[in-house]
Amino acid sequence: MSDAAARAHAVDPLKNVVLEASAGTGKTRVLVDRYVGLLRAGVEPDHILAMTFTRKAAAEMRERIIDRLREAARGSEISPARWRDLRDHLGDIAISTIDAFCLSLLREFPLEADVDPGFDLADETEVPRLVSESLDHALRICRAVARDDDDVALVFAQLGERRLRVGLIALLHRRLVAPRILATYLATGPRDLTAAEACRRAAQRLRDSLDRVPGGLSRFLADGPVRSPQFAMLADDILRLHAGDPPSFDGRRAQAAFRALIDRLRAYFLTQEGRPREKAFAGTGFKAGDCANEEAWRRHRHSGAALAPPVADAILGFRRDLNVVLARGVWRVFAVALRQYQQTLESRGLMDFSGVLEKAVELLKTMDEFAQSRFRLEARYHHVLVDEFQDTSRAQWELVAQLVRSWGEGAGAGEEGLQPSIFIVGDRKQSIYGFRDADVSLLDEAAAFIGGLRAEGEPRRAISVSFRGVPALLAFVNDVFGRIDKAPERADAFRYGESDRFPSDIA
Repeated sequence: MSDAAARAHAVDPLKNVVLEASAGTGKTRVLVDRYVGLLRAGVEPDHILAMTFTRKAAAEMRERIIDRLREAARGSEISPARWRDLRDHLGDIAISTIDAFCLSLLREFPLEADVDPGFDLADETEVPRLVSESLDHALRICRAVARDDDDVALVFAQLGERRLRVGLIALLHRRLVAPRILATYLATGPRDLTAAEACRRAAQRLRDSLDRVPGGLSRFLADGPVRSPQFAMLADDILRLHAGDPPSFDGRRAQAAFRALIDRLRAYFLTQEGRPREKAFAGTGFKAGDCANEEAWRRHRHSGAALAPPVADAILGFRRDLNVVLARGVWRVFAVALRQYQQTLESRGLMDFSGVLEKAVELLKTMDEFAQSRFRLEARYHHVLVDEFQDTSRAQWELVAQLVRSWGEGAGAGEEGLQPSIFIVGDRKQSIYGFRDADVSLLDEAAAFIGGLRAEGEPRRAISVSFRGVPALLAFVNDVFGRIDKAPERADAFRYGESDRFPSDIA
């Protein structure tokens, strides 16, 4: 096969490998052969840590490893003595999910991890109730905070308690990534921006736009649907905004009134999709009968279409500024909600899966302070295999990286004489779990990290010979994906290079 060299490299227990395996290329067989190759080289099963993402996948992989071992024994690929030894220890072959591995770490090292030795794992059906109870307490606290904190008050005013509650639930479920995302967003925005300043800036932008309306602002408004009380009120507010200096907006009432005006301007000048209304100025709900005459309505629509783009820009700028202030308020509310949720769990001696992963990563980061524990862990695991790596979150990769970080060239060799090794396999093109915080760009990051563990060359390999498709179908897939637009400036951009193309022989 055209990728035979890559397959041979991937199963070599002497190599660290980052393998990209396209759909249907037999990546599970490669992983199984890698595992069996380690056993044939003398590695004991309890020195191999193999992880995948579901219990079903773990059970299937374990079954395939045992079947492959029996096949190797029948074909004399394994010496009779080694097979007898392994046959008595098949129970030690364990394929774990990442969650189960983290749980086992905390069970073994509870004091080092600073967790209750008797903690229980919260049932998934119980977590929503615990979250809801925590948010009840958190929102009561934040409502009191809002009396003195303008940013938090804006969150309640702009989002409402129901939407805020839904958002906080999502943030709590994604709390391993949410703080980093919020912090990054806040770091890129102006730190001294307030709701009052956002209103002042938007008011000035709107005034500048109104100064340039064709025919003048007064004529534009007089030509409009003034017979409608709704438009007459909007016109009066526009005139007040345009006349004189913008108000200070230091009070919450003035800010709320301006946000309401922004919403009304948006409804009049922009479509429901947020685009400026064009020359027909359709969709406002008004008609010529609401104006002085047909000609006035025509002039008003013409000027309104010219005014809509700068108004849209001003509204967009206001939303952008307000989002910075809102994010700051959400950060404070989320901090309270997270603290309450953690206290709720701790009071019941519980942890959820996110907390287990978080504590396991923290444990590995601080284990140098517990030399005996670190020694026990490193003496146990000499070889790590990770399946479905494209579904890995940053926290999960950090866990794996911490496990192997101390492996340098020749460091940690086991009794079998092999250097410690790491093997990860995944496919960027099959990464669909971004909503669960999977980060496909970690494949590149992991390759760079693993490449630095030992001076043995590039660890990346790719297999692309598919066993599932006929040549015509494979060629079609190559053509389709080869034409998908790329976004090269993004670390997680879709890529379909030569190593991804399915070899196909078509006459």
